[in-house]
Amino acid sequence: VIEGVSRSRNALLNGDTKNYDWDSGYTCHQLGSGAIVVQLAQPFMIGSIRLLLWDCDDRSYSYYIEVSTNQQQWTMVVDRTKVSCKSWQAITFDRQPASFIRIVGTHNTANEVFHCVHFECPAQNSAHKEEGIEEVVTTELGTGTQQIVSRPVQASSTSSLHSLTGSTSRTHAHQP
Repeated sequence: VIEGVSRSRNALLNGDTKNYDWDSGYTCHQLGSGAIVVQLAQPFMIGSIRLLLWDCDDRSYSYYIEVSTNQQQWTMVVDRTKVSCKSWQAITFDRQPASFIRIVGTHNTANEVFHCVHFECPAQNSAHKEEGIEEVVTTELGTGTQQIVSRPVQASSTSSLHSLTGSTSRTHAHQP
């Protein structure tokens, strides 16, 4: 994680999708400035991402995600700026090379900060079947068509991203 504020190092990537609250377990950025940026260990062909947005109350968020190989040219892979999003977000898109993934929050119904608990790329397929969690995902495809996918949601597994460079900013995290 090379951009974003967190009280604990690598909260976004540590695989913990259960232990978070008002004070810890998330990475955030102020709406209107900055973003949450993850640098991959090397360029990868990616076509899916899963996020867990902070969900300890009934708030919703809006956001978009861009990918880049050089931090100069960015390609938007999902635009949920006009959608109210909560909790788990499963995103699929046309596979493309990426070294950097930028998550930009654009709205929060509760305050002026975007909070993300978990980031996974690629999105993992096994699920929290014991919890019966399932979501329907509408994905914008490059051709202007939409793909609707229904799939169970799941926590991180050992096949999530392991090798990341950079460090989490040590400035004060904003309480949700």
